Amino acid sequence: MRVAVIVAWKPKAVSQLDGQTSREAARGQGVLSYNKSVPPFSGILLASLLPQHWDIELIHESIRDVDLSMEVDAVFISTMDFSATHARWLCGQFKERKVKTIVGGLYPTLNAAYFLDSADAVVVGEAEPVIEMVVRDLERGQLKHIYSAGTAADLSTLPRPRYDLVESDFLIPMSYEATRGCPFRCSFCVLSALPVPHRFRPVSAVLDDIRTEPLSWGRVQRKYVAFVDNNLGANREYFRQLCEVLPSVRKNWGCAMSLDAVTPTSARLMGKSNCRVVYVGLESLSSDSLKMMNKRHNKISDYKKKIRLLHENGILVMSIFLIGMDGDTDAYLRALPDLIDEIGVDIPTFSLVAPIEGTTFRTSLELDGRLFPGDLNSFLDGSHLVYMPKEIKGAEVEPMLVSLIRETYRPFRLARRIMNVAGFGLRTFALSSFANIGHRRYELAIASEVQDRLDKRGPWVFRRD
Repeated sequence: MRVAVIVAWKPKAVSQLDGQTSREAARGQGVLSYNKSVPPFSGILLASLLPQHWDIELIHESIRDVDLSMEVDAVFISTMDFSATHARWLCGQFKERKVKTIVGGLYPTLNAAYFLDSADAVVVGEAEPVIEMVVRDLERGQLKHIYSAGTAADLSTLPRPRYDLVESDFLIPMSYEATRGCPFRCSFCVLSALPVPHRFRPVSAVLDDIRTEPLSWGRVQRKYVAFVDNNLGANREYFRQLCEVLPSVRKNWGCAMSLDAVTPTSARLMGKSNCRVVYVGLESLSSDSLKMMNKRHNKISDYKKKIRLLHENGILVMSIFLIGMDGDTDAYLRALPDLIDEIGVDIPTFSLVAPIEGTTFRTSLELDGRLFPGDLNSFLDGSHLVYMPKEIKGAEVEPMLVSLIRETYRPFRLARRIMNVAGFGLRTFALSSFANIGHRRYELAIASEVQDRLDKRGPWVFRRD
């Protein structure tokens, strides 16, 4: 059987995009429509679960368009909320050609009904517990409409990701998932809508898997591993064991983790095991907003000290700051660039809060009557405001996003961030320079797209019906 595994994707700040070669992509910012820096994990994981004798083509839309005329018997499509509208369109296009379509991922799990008219089958929950049944029914021509995983996947039995299929365009094609889930329940996070147990893959299996590196990859691509876990450091003992053995694979690595896991001991272990960058969800420097996010494990008073611990061990810090929470004020947002510089974040990024379906944040907005009606999936990319904030005027939020990006990535601020780590070694300085300059282009492209949209749209108006 010949099948395609498609990771549906659309660029941030662009509501509609028909592909890399579309008129919209040509008009827009190329750095947004072609993004080779995203970790390509879900596709290689899904492909590894399918029969190895099948002829499988892997397509990540962040770097390659889907050929709607491809000769395949079936397509497996994975999607998140912000790409759900596009994923549903893809399903419909293949279904019209009598190609069997199976869709799964975070959003189909939250709202299976959204895809029932366009897909032949919808996978609800994690794929591993039901994939054998899906494969069996597909080969028999007896697909069911819904496949629901009644249990969580056993990570100890996962096959090795299909690194041999991943496109070599990606900067870091070796992405990996050592743990799944998170012990925290932040109000805006999709995991508050899809609570799953926090699980771990055996450390020995992690080492075996990431020793795999196709010969087609370049030297730099073989040197780095991107862990895509929600919170790799959440279980301190597991994280310690992992850090102690990672030097044996002789690869640099990065991960996402919460700052509460950073201690003098863990930071030292991370540095010795070749960790080079961590993505930390600081989310806010407003204590009121953190409380409303149910993010009480974030202690603003610890931010600067713990970031310095990471710097001292040669590790850069990238962090996202959410704009438009109910605790945000105009004064806080205007002071945010200075506050970020003060705590020492190396690579700041900004996003409006996306009210993901099923989260406690979205539920509260619905109960208060502050959420736009209708299908919002195309606008949950962190650059569109789709609800009425409490403390700041809605008309000011999107312009504030543009202002924050442009101010934070002014040349003098960027240079200051780079120089702040100059005392922690040439390698850290060089990595900060490369990351900041590269990410500046991406952030400014988002600001440009949002500003262009604001100029065309005119005043922001809150709609209740």
